[in-house]
Amino acid sequence: MPPVALHARPATGLIDATIAILRRRYWDFFLAELIPIAPFLVVAVFVSRAHITYVTYATGLAAPLAIAIDAWLVAQDFTGEPVSLGDAVRRTLPRWPGLIAVQVVVVLTCLLGLVGLIVGVFVMVAWMYTAIPAYALEDVGTSGAIDRSLALARGNVRHILGVALAALLGFEILRLTIVSLNTWLWGVATRHVYIPPRVDTLVVMIGTLAILPIVHIPHTVVYYDLRIRCEGIDLEAMAAALDDPAPAAPAPNAPAADPA
Repeated sequence: MPPVALHARPATGLIDATIAILRRRYWDFFLAELIPIAPFLVVAVFVSRAHITYVTYATGLAAPLAIAIDAWLVAQDFTGEPVSLGDAVRRTLPRWPGLIAVQVVVVLTCLLGLVGLIVGVFVMVAWMYTAIPAYALEDVGTSGAIDRSLALARGNVRHILGVALAALLGFEILRLTIVSLNTWLWGVATRHVYIPPRVDTLVVMIGTLAILPIVHIPHTVVYYDLRIRCEGIDLEAMAAALDDPAPAAPAPNAPAADPA
């Protein structure tokens, strides 16, 4: 029985499901964010303050890999199939080039949405929201993942945006809190001892990693919710459970069977 019941949820229900999933396996999700970005953190230690901004921008290449690893971890909660962090990484790493290709298409599509100003960007974000989970979890290529995301989003744009914007708002509140706290502590600490300026950026980067699952997990939670709404995978799961019933438990007062 999967930990997350298979049924359609409103946007608030999907946020609740995201929080519940994150609490069950927080450290796995944190490591899923850390593994792809670790090389960039190492580079950030050695580059000058003037160039560390470029390293921060480059971490965007790690985002699709992190979302895909998260997708496999979240899948366990919806399918009941155990997936360890190692399994998720092994299934994702060979497909990293394709994940980056999907991300490039997603970003370019959202930029095209600027033609329609703010409304256009929001619509494009909703259309592309489940592209990376579709690529990670299904046997499809880049164009197939985009098609799947478009198909699942049809008629559900407001529903998707409700989840995406709520997750983004929560993330930004926490991120600004981290930045403000770090700025205050940095000001206090540097009055007494010298600390290399790049340490400030590294602390913020690591703090941001700690809360990134808040915006990455909903991609897969929404993916499964849309599949329930559009494809009825909850009914398929129920039918499969009826076709393969669990063995009946013996009656409480039934006599023990004689040993053979």
